Amino acid sequence: MKVLVSDVISQKGIDVLEENGAEVTYNTQLSYEELLEEIGKYDGIILRSMTPLNEEVLSHAKNLKVIARAGSGYDNIDVDAASKLGIIVLNTPGQNSISAAEQTMALMLAISRNTAQANQSLHQGVWDRKKYMGVELYEKTLGIIGLGRIGGLVSQRAKAFDMNIIASDPYIPASRGEKLGVELVELDELLERSDYITLHTPLTEETHHILSTEEFAKMKDGVRVVNVARGKNVDHKALYEAIKNGKVAAAGIDVHEEEPLAEDYLLLQLEENVIVAPHLGGTTVEAMDNVSIDAARQMLMVFEKGFAKTPLNIPTLEPEEMNQIRPYFNLAEKLGNFYAGLTDNRIEEVEVIYTGEITDYDLQPVTTTLLKGLLNPILDDNVNLVNARLLTEERGIKVSEIKNDDTNVYSSLITLKVKNSEGVRQLSGTVFNKSELRVVEIDGYEIDIVPKGILLVTSHTDQPGVVGKVGSLLGDNGVNIASLKLGRNKIGGKAIMVLNIDQEIDNDLKEELLEIDGMADVNVLTL
Repeated sequence: MKVLVSDVISQKGIDVLEENGAEVTYNTQLSYEELLEEIGKYDGIILRSMTPLNEEVLSHAKNLKVIARAGSGYDNIDVDAASKLGIIVLNTPGQNSISAAEQTMALMLAISRNTAQANQSLHQGVWDRKKYMGVELYEKTLGIIGLGRIGGLVSQRAKAFDMNIIASDPYIPASRGEKLGVELVELDELLERSDYITLHTPLTEETHHILSTEEFAKMKDGVRVVNVARGKNVDHKALYEAIKNGKVAAAGIDVHEEEPLAEDYLLLQLEENVIVAPHLGGTTVEAMDNVSIDAARQMLMVFEKGFAKTPLNIPTLEPEEMNQIRPYFNLAEKLGNFYAGLTDNRIEEVEVIYTGEITDYDLQPVTTTLLKGLLNPILDDNVNLVNARLLTEERGIKVSEIKNDDTNVYSSLITLKVKNSEGVRQLSGTVFNKSELRVVEIDGYEIDIVPKGILLVTSHTDQPGVVGKVGSLLGDNGVNIASLKLGRNKIGGKAIMVLNIDQEIDNDLKEELLEIDGMADVNVLTL
């Protein structure tokens, strides 16, 4: 087994490979042309973020069987191209969580005690204790935005400083907050109450610039902000202004909207109030050891057993079974995506009910695919068929799978029931003609829609004029309707409408739709 290590990793990972008989070539200086020439010699490759494994490179990888990313992100790997070539791709998520949590605490302490600024002053020959007087963490309120793995670790560490911990995370159930001893609140309340605010969210449309001008205006005067998550979670221009006008006393920023930093990066002008670091959250000896060892061990697992712990592209069923139920993997992911687009209420329980012929198969991978579809819009594109269950468990979400072989109007049916902070919502879907996906029920309303494209989903009173007013508003705003389906429980009762539209709609148009008499709810989702 010949393995190429093309980016810097810990020697401990290389040792694991060599101790198990692998012939390892360590070369982190390959040019693109050299990579094209060399890649075909190897059975496996371990890399980080610098080696480009695009379609062209992979087309030269005639013997490659496994790609192991020593880390979680994999933007530099064309997973689809690898899949077409039968190359297994895996990553090592979660191995740097402690390092990121500790970096958060380091920055929180540093911006409280002016440690870096005082050090620089002394190196310049200036002794000035008064100028660098700090504040204590003791009994201050820490607001954590995102109470996942790293946010939870930060909460545990902050408790050792006797801080009062509150957190905002719409996808975390109350039970996880109780377990951690953290009070869950809405984001606006967190902004108003916190003396310190730290972010631990992935980068999604929802979390892009989750802290910007409007949010800074809601904070206490003298608040301190730490970001060791994603650079674009914080609008750095708005942060600059908030520091200049005194709203924010200090900030510790490890991640940035653009990396490496531009010379005119505004925060570099605020040496007395801002500590910046070059994305060091996961850069520790231990974290590097962890991702390297994990990548090596998983690579060996693939060669020995044919599967990995955290794969990005491999099925977990025998080929014959996979061929029979492949469309239901797609349907399950669509149902998860659909639910995520319908509501942002905190998920507490997920129940997946399988009915009919599909119950003859092992459906745990299908359930995992559904969870992946459910979490991906909420978190980020690193959710895969293994960590979906881990991430769900981490958030305290209870998952159950039920099989019912009784036949009904459909030969096979998947029903997703989700208990959230507001109640229970339900979706059902099936497959027609072995490949045509359909959503056939939403919250008890019978309907028949193709889960594809841009969908406008409304809940309203079944009364004359609602459908016409929706159509008129969309038409007046240049939005074309491709199809329209209605479901209702009785004449004059509640109704649901799903429109497949050709253009996205903005918040202003959404608000106009909500103002229609009888309209209860409007959601737009893209599948």
